[in-house]
Amino acid sequence: MPSSRLTQRHRLPKLLLGLLLGLLLTLGGGWAAPPAPAQFSNPFAGGSSTLPPAGVQRIGLLEITSVTLDGMALFDIASPAVFNRNESRAEVPVEVRARQVEANLIQVVDHALELIIADELVDSSSLDVAIEIIGGQPVLVAAGAGLEESRVLLTVTGTDAQYHGLSATVLADRWQDILRDALQRAIQSRLPEARQQQIRRTLWILLASVLLTLALTGCWQVLGWRKSALEKRQAAQETMLLPPADAEAESFGQQLQQLFSYQVTLAQRLQIVAFLRWLMFWGIAFVWVTGTASVLYLFPQTRGYAFKLFSIPVLLLVAWFVTGLLNRLANIGIEQIAQAWGKNELGDLDDMQQKSMRISTITGVLKGLKTAIVYSVATLLVLQTLKIAPASLLAFGAVAALAISFAAQNLVKDLVNGFLILFEDQYAIGDLVSTGTTTGIVENLNLRITQIRGEDGRLVTLPNSLIAQVDNLSRTWSRANLKIDVAYGTDVDQALRVVHETANTMATDPEWRYAILNPVEMLGVEAMTHAGLTILIWIRTRPLKQFLVAREFRRRLRLAFDQAGIAIGIPQQVLTGPGSNTLITNHENESADHSKH
Repeated sequence: MPSSRLTQRHRLPKLLLGLLLGLLLTLGGGWAAPPAPAQFSNPFAGGSSTLPPAGVQRIGLLEITSVTLDGMALFDIASPAVFNRNESRAEVPVEVRARQVEANLIQVVDHALELIIADELVDSSSLDVAIEIIGGQPVLVAAGAGLEESRVLLTVTGTDAQYHGLSATVLADRWQDILRDALQRAIQSRLPEARQQQIRRTLWILLASVLLTLALTGCWQVLGWRKSALEKRQAAQETMLLPPADAEAESFGQQLQQLFSYQVTLAQRLQIVAFLRWLMFWGIAFVWVTGTASVLYLFPQTRGYAFKLFSIPVLLLVAWFVTGLLNRLANIGIEQIAQAWGKNELGDLDDMQQKSMRISTITGVLKGLKTAIVYSVATLLVLQTLKIAPASLLAFGAVAALAISFAAQNLVKDLVNGFLILFEDQYAIGDLVSTGTTTGIVENLNLRITQIRGEDGRLVTLPNSLIAQVDNLSRTWSRANLKIDVAYGTDVDQALRVVHETANTMATDPEWRYAILNPVEMLGVEAMTHAGLTILIWIRTRPLKQFLVAREFRRRLRLAFDQAGIAIGIPQQVLTGPGSNTLITNHENESADHSKH
């Protein structure tokens, strides 16, 4: 074999260079030249006869496309524009001319390769490209390398010279050098020695891909274990947020602040671990995409697929990765801003808790809105890169806007009212609210809907446009509103004193003093009815603690009334007889019955 053939051996550095080539190819780059316009075909393009097909660029009255060999763009050729390809006319479309030139190149390569393999005295470097003048136009022909006669490759037309701004002779000289190098390179890459090297490179690339996949999978698994451990620690720390029974309220507030800071740190660690696991997953995907593209690029017969087959899938894969990366980075940024906002809160423990609820609500809404914006912008950019007709996008946008204006008015109302709810801080996630016939804890809140969990476990979903009035029962503080009926003949002052002492005793109990802010906000006789006297007491509590406090206060008051001999109110009955009216209470009737027995 001549020394000009591919006989040198490639080592590991060149394998790494091949992997780098695949990565560049994955990101849309090329090996020696940028991909031709035909590489990014538009799969959504219609069959209109007035528009040029995919890969053909129309400039004025000219149409341009690329001539490729083994997936590599060599140069651009031009032809007069054909505005209606469905009509059979004398003009040859530029894409038909380009495919014919490519077919001529492949025929020359295959025929010369057969002669070279059959006759070892024939050298691939002897293949030459010459210029002949036929009909006043320069014609590029292939000669040498055992070819019995010259093979026509390409005619340099006046349209080609007009597009490139050169004379036909100068342009033919340029194309002559390009075609000579391309043909010799194509023949050398098909020789048996080159095929063996390509197979060895393929095995090394596959081995490197498997090893990298195992390493990334191991990291992904380790990060998964770390994530599980952090989630368990976070769940364990959440149980420590309950008020202790034997601690002062002030010290508990300090402990709560410390636990809150620790929870934020755990949340940050979980975000970082989740982000790293996401990167490991995408790393595995990129390893195999890069390896596959590198293997396809090694073989000249499949080199075109490395560009054409992977152009749109890789574009979508890269767009998905970049969009997800930006989305997660934006999530981390929002969390950092929310953390800084929470740390700058000045005030007591109640203000900090309320601010925390508001921050979590606004953070969730911002994340949802941000995700919608990021993926919408990414979709538009991908459509633009795929050269989807802008007129179609504008028409779709106009139709969508018209549909929104007529059929989605309630959606706009939901969004506007949801924004006002957040802006005015009417309620947040975790608040106890009552709106219409629905009362419960707010579990989810965004710009469109509010979800409320009722006392019986039902999850009620309300569009924000339907929320005209809402009662927030847990904003800053809550109140236990208690009305106690005592017998009409009870000593009022004694009853009030027992109620007051019971409330104060409960407020000093270590188990309940954290939940009670003011044990006797109001105390007095609310009404006098046929059932007796109604005593009203207001107990101010921490948010959502009014129900627990009310239940425990009723239990303690019942025991205190029994010790003080105070009877609860009982409806009175009036018995009328002939000529006289007698007022007998049920309590007196019960006493009379007992005396009879």
